[in-house]
Amino acid sequence: MTGKFGDSPDYVIGRGVVADGSGLFIEDGALLVSDGKVAEIGPWETVRKDDVPFYDVEGRLILPGFVNFHHHLYSFFAPGISPSGPTETFPDILENLWWRLDRVIDEESLYFSVLMGALDSLSFGVTSVFDHHASMNLDSGSLDVAAEAVCQAGIRAVLCLETSDRQGKEAMKRQVAENLSFWEKHRSDPFLGGMFGLHANLTLSEETLSFISEEKPPEMAVHVHCGEAPEDLAFCREQGYEGPVDRLNSFGLLDGDSFLIHCVHLSEKDYSLLGEIRPVVVLNPESNANNRVGKPDRDRLPGHLLGTDGMSGDLVAALRSYLLLGAGGGEPYSRMADMMFRYPQKILQRHLQVRTGFRPGAAADIAVLDYIPLSPVSEANLLGHILFGAKGGKAHLTAVNGKILWRKGEFPGHDMNSLRFRAKRAASAQSLRFRNL
Repeated sequence: MTGKFGDSPDYVIGRGVVADGSGLFIEDGALLVSDGKVAEIGPWETVRKDDVPFYDVEGRLILPGFVNFHHHLYSFFAPGISPSGPTETFPDILENLWWRLDRVIDEESLYFSVLMGALDSLSFGVTSVFDHHASMNLDSGSLDVAAEAVCQAGIRAVLCLETSDRQGKEAMKRQVAENLSFWEKHRSDPFLGGMFGLHANLTLSEETLSFISEEKPPEMAVHVHCGEAPEDLAFCREQGYEGPVDRLNSFGLLDGDSFLIHCVHLSEKDYSLLGEIRPVVVLNPESNANNRVGKPDRDRLPGHLLGTDGMSGDLVAALRSYLLLGAGGGEPYSRMADMMFRYPQKILQRHLQVRTGFRPGAAADIAVLDYIPLSPVSEANLLGHILFGAKGGKAHLTAVNGKILWRKGEFPGHDMNSLRFRAKRAASAQSLRFRNL
């Protein structure tokens, strides 16, 4: 190492495999980071500068930061909470766990669950998160609290608040207003953005969808659970539609920037509309398996992306689950490379005013996996190393906009002992409220 790494905003990170899954592959490569941007890419001996600190990754994979396209950071304190009733069906799971949980969230538990969840994501090389928040008794101002937490962590985030009829008409209107105001405030921000959050068709009345259709600006994209369980499809058919995509589209809520999450239970017309509209479909294999809702028909869905749906911050593990819960070794690697590398940067740029990826002038969002390959690495087998070598995606180093936020198992700038103590106190109070609800 030349100079003291961490003292300068400019540095070279290298002597590892530099790859972006989209054509860039340098076996012994390096990146020069200057003023938060990628300034130079090439062989490490060429990029290394005598007057710039050099960080040697010792053969690890140097990749663009990962993007989690569907998360629930508010659920970070959920482990260990016992449902209040049966969980045999998907509606049971919602009513006896998640809907009870989101009713007991207060500002303290929201702040610390989002902060700890964001830090957890960074530890897995995730540099951007699309989060779908829910707190039925804390709607107005909730996205500002979540935004404060993700900014404290340093991660990029696109936030929305789940809109639902569960708490009545006035609460629904507050949720609509919260989505609109947050989106408007962050339309030109490279770190924070907004979308219009919707729970699912089965919790949204005709009157509510009409109201949202009138209030939502056409250029504001929705982020919605769509066809996650058979009950969602059945509800839409009872309302006179052919399926959940058909119902949302009938109210003019869908376009190419819409995020449709899950898409497991769809009708023939739904599939046809997906082909016409080409929205962003986000699959969450681990949560689908956990909730026993079935598997999406991947071959009938437009190019799709990957989320964790609150299960974890580990996107590499989610990709491995996508493979193993799908066709296994028969799953097209090109599809998974698209999900992890080729599509994410394009979609991210539509929602945040930032250009990422490994190209000069782009924001330096970097993930170095904590895995040193022993067998040869090539562009052709890069994904195999990630899936079967790295396995879980624990990162060795994560940077957002050039700032090192996670390195060698530590978060520089955070007193984690103090933070964990405060988070544990907030989580304990939330658990007590859950039990007493």
